[in-house]
Amino acid sequence: MGPGGRKRFKGLMIVFLLFLWITWILDGSMIEEPAAAASISDPVPQIKNIETGLTVQPEVNPAGQSPIADMIPFARGQVSHPLFMGLPGIDFTIGVMPDTQYYSKFHPEIFRVTSQWFVDNRRALNLKYIFHVGDIVHNREDPDQWKIADKALKILDDARIPYGVIAGNHDVGDHVDYTTYYQYFGEERYRWNPWYGESYKNNRGHYDLIDIMGKGYLMLSMGWAIGDEEIAWMNKVLKSYPDRTAILCVHDYLYKNGYRTVQGQLIYQKVVLPNPNVMMVLNGHTSGAAHRIDRIDDNHDGRFDRKVAQILADYQSLHGGQGYIRVMGFDMIHHKVYVRTYSPYKGGNHLFKEKEDNFDLNLSMDR
Repeated sequence: MGPGGRKRFKGLMIVFLLFLWITWILDGSMIEEPAAAASISDPVPQIKNIETGLTVQPEVNPAGQSPIADMIPFARGQVSHPLFMGLPGIDFTIGVMPDTQYYSKFHPEIFRVTSQWFVDNRRALNLKYIFHVGDIVHNREDPDQWKIADKALKILDDARIPYGVIAGNHDVGDHVDYTTYYQYFGEERYRWNPWYGESYKNNRGHYDLIDIMGKGYLMLSMGWAIGDEEIAWMNKVLKSYPDRTAILCVHDYLYKNGYRTVQGQLIYQKVVLPNPNVMMVLNGHTSGAAHRIDRIDDNHDGRFDRKVAQILADYQSLHGGQGYIRVMGFDMIHHKVYVRTYSPYKGGNHLFKEKEDNFDLNLSMDR
Protein backbone atom coordinates (compact mmCIF):
# COMPACT_ATOMS: atom_id res chain seq x y z
CA MET A 1 0.00 0.00 0.00
CA GLY A 2 1.41 3.35 -1.02
CA PRO A 3 1.61 6.50 1.11
CA GLY A 4 -1.73 7.77 -0.27
CA GLY A 5 -3.51 4.50 0.53
CA ARG A 6 -2.21 4.48 4.07
CA LYS A 7 -3.54 8.01 4.64
CA ARG A 8 -6.97 7.07 3.28
CA PHE A 9 -7.05 3.93 5.50
CA LYS A 10 -6.09 5.93 8.58
CA GLY A 11 -8.81 8.47 7.85
CA LEU A 12 -11.44 5.76 7.46
CA MET A 13 -10.39 4.19 10.79
CA ILE A 14 -10.75 7.53 12.55
CA VAL A 15 -14.25 8.01 11.09
CA PHE A 16 -15.20 4.46 12.10
CA LEU A 17 -13.97 4.90 15.69
CA LEU A 18 -15.75 8.26 15.93
CA PHE A 19 -18.95 6.55 14.75
CA LEU A 20 -18.65 3.87 17.43
CA TRP A 21 -18.05 6.46 20.13
CA ILE A 22 -21.12 8.51 19.15
CA THR A 23 -23.27 5.37 19.02
CA TRP A 24 -22.10 4.40 22.49
CA ILE A 25 -23.13 7.78 23.87
CA LEU A 26 -26.53 7.74 22.20
CA ASP A 27 -27.16 4.24 23.50
CA GLY A 28 -26.93 5.62 27.08
CA SER A 29 -23.90 3.55 28.15
CA MET A 30 -22.04 6.59 29.43
CA ILE A 31 -24.79 9.12 30.19
CA GLU A 32 -27.88 8.61 32.36
CA GLU A 33 -30.93 10.76 31.74
CA PRO A 34 -31.97 12.81 34.80
CA ALA A 35 -34.92 11.33 36.72
CA ALA A 36 -38.24 12.99 36.01
CA ALA A 37 -39.90 14.88 38.85
CA ALA A 38 -42.33 12.68 40.78
CA SER A 39 -46.06 13.29 40.49
CA ILE A 40 -49.15 11.73 42.03
CA SER A 41 -49.73 9.69 38.89
CA ASP A 42 -46.14 8.40 38.70
CA PRO A 43 -45.41 4.94 40.14
CA VAL A 44 -44.00 5.16 43.65
CA PRO A 45 -40.45 3.81 43.77
CA GLN A 46 -40.19 0.42 45.41
CA ILE A 47 -38.08 0.15 48.53
CA LYS A 48 -36.80 -2.91 50.33
CA ASN A 49 -38.32 -3.54 53.75
CA ILE A 50 -35.39 -4.24 56.05
CA GLU A 51 -37.61 -6.13 58.50
CA THR A 52 -39.04 -8.67 56.06
CA GLY A 53 -36.53 -8.54 53.20
CA LEU A 54 -39.45 -7.92 50.84
CA THR A 55 -39.63 -5.18 48.25
CA VAL A 56 -42.55 -2.97 49.22
CA GLN A 57 -44.62 -0.27 47.60
CA PRO A 58 -45.14 2.64 50.01
CA GLU A 59 -48.64 4.06 50.24
CA VAL A 60 -49.11 7.51 48.72
CA ASN A 61 -50.96 10.09 50.74
CA PRO A 62 -53.31 12.62 49.10
CA ALA A 63 -50.49 15.13 48.73
CA GLY A 64 -48.58 12.69 46.56
CA GLN A 65 -45.95 12.08 49.22
CA SER A 66 -44.65 8.66 50.18
CA PRO A 67 -44.17 8.71 53.97
CA ILE A 68 -41.27 6.45 54.89
CA ALA A 69 -42.75 5.78 58.33
CA ASP A 70 -45.83 4.25 56.77
CA MET A 71 -44.13 1.78 54.42
CA ILE A 72 -46.24 -1.36 54.77
CA PRO A 73 -46.08 -4.25 52.29
CA PHE A 74 -48.46 -3.77 49.37
CA ALA A 75 -48.53 -7.26 47.83
CA ARG A 76 -51.13 -9.88 48.74
CA GLY A 77 -50.84 -12.10 51.78
CA GLN A 78 -48.47 -9.82 53.67
CA VAL A 79 -49.86 -10.48 57.18
CA SER A 80 -47.32 -12.64 58.98
CA HIS A 81 -48.42 -12.28 62.60
CA PRO A 82 -48.85 -15.35 64.88
CA LEU A 83 -52.50 -14.39 65.48
CA PHE A 84 -53.14 -15.54 61.91
CA MET A 85 -50.79 -18.51 61.80
CA GLY A 86 -51.68 -20.94 59.01
CA LEU A 87 -53.65 -18.30 57.08
CA PRO A 88 -51.21 -17.12 54.39
CA GLY A 89 -53.77 -15.27 52.26
CA ILE A 90 -54.55 -12.42 54.66
CA ASP A 91 -53.83 -9.10 53.00
CA PHE A 92 -54.23 -6.57 55.82
CA THR A 93 -55.78 -6.06 59.24
CA ILE A 94 -57.95 -3.55 61.08
CA GLY A 95 -57.80 -3.23 64.85
CA VAL A 96 -60.57 -2.60 67.36
CA MET A 97 -60.10 -1.11 70.84
CA PRO A 98 -63.14 -1.95 72.99
CA ASP A 99 -64.22 0.28 75.88
CA THR A 100 -61.11 1.51 77.70
CA GLN A 101 -62.91 3.24 80.56
CA TYR A 102 -61.42 1.15 83.37
CA TYR A 103 -57.91 1.45 81.96
CA SER A 104 -58.22 5.23 82.19
CA LYS A 105 -59.52 4.96 85.75
CA PHE A 106 -57.59 2.05 87.28
CA HIS A 107 -55.06 0.57 84.85
CA PRO A 108 -53.23 3.18 82.77
CA GLU A 109 -50.43 0.71 82.05
CA ILE A 110 -52.90 -1.54 80.17
CA PHE A 111 -53.98 1.36 77.98
CA ARG A 112 -50.36 2.19 77.22
CA VAL A 113 -49.37 -1.42 76.52
CA THR A 114 -52.33 -1.85 74.17
CA SER A 115 -51.43 1.17 72.05
CA GLN A 116 -47.76 0.25 72.00
CA TRP A 117 -48.59 -3.31 70.89
CA PHE A 118 -50.35 -1.98 67.81
CA VAL A 119 -47.31 0.15 67.01
CA ASP A 120 -44.82 -2.66 67.55
CA ASN A 121 -46.83 -5.14 65.45
CA ARG A 122 -48.12 -2.88 62.69
CA ARG A 123 -45.84 -4.31 60.01
CA ALA A 124 -46.37 -7.98 60.83
CA LEU A 125 -50.11 -7.26 60.89
CA ASN A 126 -50.05 -4.96 57.86
CA LEU A 127 -52.26 -2.82 60.07
CA LYS A 128 -54.26 -0.20 58.20
CA TYR A 129 -56.62 1.30 60.77
CA ILE A 130 -57.88 1.09 64.36
CA PHE A 131 -61.40 1.80 65.65
CA HIS A 132 -61.99 2.87 69.24
CA VAL A 133 -65.65 2.06 70.00
CA GLY A 134 -66.18 4.65 72.77
CA ASP A 135 -66.17 4.97 76.57
CA ILE A 136 -62.65 6.30 76.54
CA VAL A 137 -62.92 7.19 80.25
CA HIS A 138 -65.18 6.06 83.08
CA ASN A 139 -65.85 9.38 84.83
CA ARG A 140 -66.04 12.33 82.45
CA GLU A 141 -65.54 14.83 85.30
CA ASP A 142 -62.15 13.36 86.29
CA PRO A 143 -59.37 15.21 84.42
CA ASP A 144 -56.77 12.57 85.32
CA GLN A 145 -58.63 9.91 83.35
CA TRP A 146 -58.69 12.14 80.25
CA LYS A 147 -54.97 12.79 80.59
CA ILE A 148 -54.24 9.06 80.82
CA ALA A 149 -56.32 8.39 77.72
CA ASP A 150 -54.72 11.30 75.90
CA LYS A 151 -51.25 9.99 76.64
CA ALA A 152 -52.08 6.41 75.64
CA LEU A 153 -53.64 7.36 72.32
CA LYS A 154 -50.84 9.80 71.57
CA ILE A 155 -48.69 6.69 71.07
CA LEU A 156 -50.76 6.00 67.95
CA ASP A 157 -50.57 9.65 66.88
CA ASP A 158 -46.79 9.68 67.14
CA ALA A 159 -46.52 6.45 65.14
CA ARG A 160 -48.79 7.88 62.42
CA ILE A 161 -51.21 4.96 62.67
CA PRO A 162 -54.64 5.95 61.34
CA TYR A 163 -57.34 5.51 63.96
CA GLY A 164 -60.76 6.84 64.85
CA VAL A 165 -62.22 7.52 68.28
CA ILE A 166 -65.78 8.26 69.41
CA ALA A 167 -67.44 9.19 72.68
CA GLY A 168 -69.47 6.69 74.65
CA ASN A 169 -72.04 7.42 77.33
CA HIS A 170 -69.37 7.56 80.05
CA ASP A 171 -67.48 10.21 78.10
CA VAL A 172 -70.42 12.66 77.93
CA GLY A 173 -72.66 11.74 80.88
CA ASP A 174 -76.42 11.79 81.21
CA HIS A 175 -76.63 15.36 79.93
CA VAL A 176 -74.60 14.52 76.80
CA ASP A 177 -71.92 17.12 77.51
CA TYR A 178 -69.14 16.78 74.92
CA THR A 179 -67.04 19.67 76.33
CA THR A 180 -64.17 17.63 77.75
CA TYR A 181 -64.21 15.21 74.83
CA TYR A 182 -63.81 18.16 72.47
CA GLN A 183 -60.86 19.41 74.52
CA TYR A 184 -58.90 16.18 74.16
CA PHE A 185 -60.28 14.47 71.06
CA GLY A 186 -61.82 17.24 69.00
CA GLU A 187 -61.22 17.98 65.34
CA GLU A 188 -58.05 19.97 65.99
CA ARG A 189 -56.22 16.81 67.08
CA TYR A 190 -56.94 14.92 63.86
CA ARG A 191 -57.67 17.28 60.99
CA TRP A 192 -53.99 17.51 59.98
CA ASN A 193 -53.86 13.82 59.11
CA PRO A 194 -53.94 13.20 55.34
CA TRP A 195 -56.55 10.44 55.79
CA TYR A 196 -58.94 12.63 57.82
CA GLY A 197 -62.09 13.27 55.82
CA GLU A 198 -64.48 15.56 57.66
CA SER A 199 -65.71 16.32 61.15
CA TYR A 200 -69.25 16.46 62.46
CA LYS A 201 -69.58 18.92 65.35
CA ASN A 202 -65.92 18.99 66.37
CA ASN A 203 -65.29 15.25 65.95
CA ARG A 204 -68.46 14.13 67.64
CA GLY A 205 -68.63 12.19 64.41
CA HIS A 206 -66.10 11.95 61.61
CA TYR A 207 -64.88 9.87 58.72
CA ASP A 208 -61.47 8.80 57.44
CA LEU A 209 -60.55 7.82 53.88
CA ILE A 210 -58.22 4.83 53.72
CA ASP A 211 -56.93 3.26 50.48
CA ILE A 212 -55.80 -0.37 50.63
CA MET A 213 -54.56 -2.45 47.70
CA GLY A 214 -56.15 -0.10 45.21
CA LYS A 215 -59.55 -0.11 46.97
CA GLY A 216 -61.12 2.80 48.79
CA TYR A 217 -62.53 2.47 52.31
CA LEU A 218 -64.71 4.87 54.26
CA MET A 219 -64.27 4.59 58.04
CA LEU A 220 -67.35 6.36 59.45
CA SER A 221 -67.78 6.89 63.19
CA MET A 222 -70.48 8.62 65.24
CA GLY A 223 -70.46 9.18 69.00
CA TRP A 224 -73.06 8.79 71.71
CA ALA A 225 -76.63 10.11 71.37
CA ILE A 226 -77.41 9.55 67.70
CA GLY A 227 -80.54 11.32 66.50
CA ASP A 228 -82.05 12.47 63.23
CA GLU A 229 -79.38 15.11 62.61
CA GLU A 230 -76.54 12.64 63.10
CA ILE A 231 -78.24 10.07 60.87
CA ALA A 232 -78.72 12.67 58.15
CA TRP A 233 -75.02 13.54 58.26
CA MET A 234 -73.98 9.90 58.09
CA ASN A 235 -76.24 9.32 55.09
CA LYS A 236 -74.85 12.40 53.36
CA VAL A 237 -71.30 11.11 53.80
CA LEU A 238 -72.15 7.59 52.62
CA LYS A 239 -73.87 8.91 49.52
CA SER A 240 -70.91 11.17 48.79
CA TYR A 241 -68.62 8.13 48.55
CA PRO A 242 -70.76 5.41 46.92
CA ASP A 243 -67.74 3.55 45.52
CA ARG A 244 -65.93 3.24 48.85
CA THR A 245 -66.55 0.27 51.12
CA ALA A 246 -67.91 1.65 54.40
CA ILE A 247 -67.30 0.39 57.92
CA LEU A 248 -69.41 2.06 60.61
CA CYS A 249 -68.42 2.47 64.25
CA VAL A 250 -70.95 3.48 66.91
CA HIS A 251 -71.00 2.91 70.65
CA ASP A 252 -74.39 1.22 71.00
CA TYR A 253 -75.66 -1.23 68.37
CA LEU A 254 -75.71 -4.96 69.32
CA TYR A 255 -76.63 -6.68 72.56
CA LYS A 256 -74.55 -9.63 73.70
CA ASN A 257 -77.30 -12.00 72.49
CA GLY A 258 -76.79 -10.73 68.93
CA TYR A 259 -80.00 -8.73 68.74
CA ARG A 260 -79.85 -5.07 67.88
CA THR A 261 -80.52 -2.45 70.56
CA VAL A 262 -83.15 0.26 70.04
CA GLN A 263 -80.48 2.60 68.67
CA GLY A 264 -78.93 -0.25 66.72
CA GLN A 265 -82.22 -0.99 64.99
CA LEU A 266 -82.63 2.70 64.18
CA ILE A 267 -79.17 2.83 62.59
CA TYR A 268 -79.79 -0.42 60.72
CA GLN A 269 -83.06 0.83 59.26
CA LYS A 270 -82.02 4.38 58.47
CA VAL A 271 -78.30 4.07 57.66
CA VAL A 272 -77.30 0.48 56.89
CA LEU A 273 -80.24 -0.54 54.69
CA PRO A 274 -80.35 2.57 52.44
CA ASN A 275 -76.59 2.56 51.70
CA PRO A 276 -75.26 -0.37 49.63
CA ASN A 277 -71.65 0.51 50.45
CA VAL A 278 -72.03 -0.37 54.17
CA MET A 279 -70.46 -3.77 54.81
CA MET A 280 -69.70 -3.79 58.54
CA VAL A 281 -70.82 -2.18 61.83
CA LEU A 282 -68.74 -2.23 65.03
CA ASN A 283 -69.78 -1.37 68.59
CA GLY A 284 -69.00 -1.71 72.28
CA HIS A 285 -71.06 -0.40 75.26
CA THR A 286 -72.72 -3.72 76.22
CA SER A 287 -70.37 -6.08 77.98
CA GLY A 288 -70.02 -9.24 75.91
CA ALA A 289 -69.08 -10.52 72.49
CA ALA A 290 -71.52 -11.19 69.65
CA HIS A 291 -71.79 -11.00 65.91
CA ARG A 292 -74.40 -11.42 63.23
CA ILE A 293 -74.68 -11.16 59.46
CA ASP A 294 -77.69 -9.74 57.64
CA ARG A 295 -78.25 -10.37 53.94
CA ILE A 296 -79.72 -7.39 52.09
CA ASP A 297 -81.52 -7.19 48.76
CA ASP A 298 -80.61 -3.67 47.64
CA ASN A 299 -82.44 -3.60 44.31
CA HIS A 300 -85.49 -5.59 45.48
CA ASP A 301 -85.16 -8.26 42.80
CA GLY A 302 -85.54 -11.13 45.23
CA ARG A 303 -81.80 -11.88 45.43
CA PHE A 304 -79.37 -10.84 48.12
CA ASP A 305 -76.85 -8.23 46.96
CA ARG A 306 -74.64 -7.90 50.03
CA LYS A 307 -73.95 -9.19 53.50
CA VAL A 308 -73.39 -6.84 56.44
CA ALA A 309 -71.39 -8.04 59.44
CA GLN A 310 -72.30 -6.50 62.79
CA ILE A 311 -69.86 -7.11 65.63
CA LEU A 312 -69.92 -6.35 69.36
CA ALA A 313 -66.81 -6.49 71.56
CA ASP A 314 -66.69 -5.15 75.11
CA TYR A 315 -64.62 -6.77 77.88
CA GLN A 316 -64.93 -4.20 80.67
CA SER A 317 -67.05 -6.40 82.99
CA LEU A 318 -64.28 -8.97 83.52
CA HIS A 319 -61.67 -7.33 85.74
CA GLY A 320 -61.78 -4.12 83.72
CA GLY A 321 -61.14 -5.75 80.36
CA GLN A 322 -57.63 -7.15 80.94
CA GLY A 323 -56.31 -5.50 77.79
CA TYR A 324 -58.32 -7.53 75.28
CA ILE A 325 -58.54 -6.13 71.78
CA ARG A 326 -59.78 -7.31 68.40
CA VAL A 327 -57.80 -7.68 65.17
CA MET A 328 -59.66 -8.45 61.94
CA GLY A 329 -57.73 -10.03 59.08
CA PHE A 330 -59.03 -9.56 55.53
CA ASP A 331 -58.49 -12.08 52.73
CA MET A 332 -59.69 -10.17 49.68
CA ILE A 333 -59.38 -13.00 47.17
CA HIS A 334 -61.43 -15.56 49.10
CA HIS A 335 -63.78 -12.96 50.65
CA LYS A 336 -63.00 -13.96 54.21
CA VAL A 337 -62.65 -11.95 57.40
CA TYR A 338 -60.83 -13.60 60.31
CA VAL A 339 -61.69 -12.01 63.66
CA ARG A 340 -59.16 -12.66 66.41
CA THR A 341 -59.09 -11.58 70.05
CA TYR A 342 -55.91 -11.00 72.01
CA SER A 343 -54.62 -9.32 75.14
CA PRO A 344 -51.19 -7.71 74.77
CA TYR A 345 -51.25 -7.36 78.57
CA LYS A 346 -52.26 -10.89 79.57
CA GLY A 347 -51.26 -12.85 76.47
CA GLY A 348 -54.59 -14.67 76.23
CA ASN A 349 -56.56 -15.15 73.03
CA HIS A 350 -60.13 -15.07 74.39
CA LEU A 351 -61.98 -13.83 77.45
CA PHE A 352 -65.49 -15.06 76.66
CA LYS A 353 -66.19 -18.34 74.85
CA GLU A 354 -63.56 -18.93 72.22
CA LYS A 355 -66.06 -19.19 69.37
CA GLU A 356 -67.45 -15.78 70.40
CA ASP A 357 -64.02 -14.15 70.47
CA ASN A 358 -62.39 -15.89 67.50
CA PHE A 359 -64.42 -16.59 64.39
CA ASP A 360 -64.34 -16.45 60.60
CA LEU A 361 -66.79 -14.64 58.34
CA ASN A 362 -67.58 -15.21 54.70
CA LEU A 363 -67.85 -11.59 53.70
CA SER A 364 -67.05 -9.68 50.55
CA MET A 365 -65.74 -6.15 51.07
CA ASP A 366 -65.91 -5.35 47.35
CA ARG A 367 -68.05 -2.60 45.89
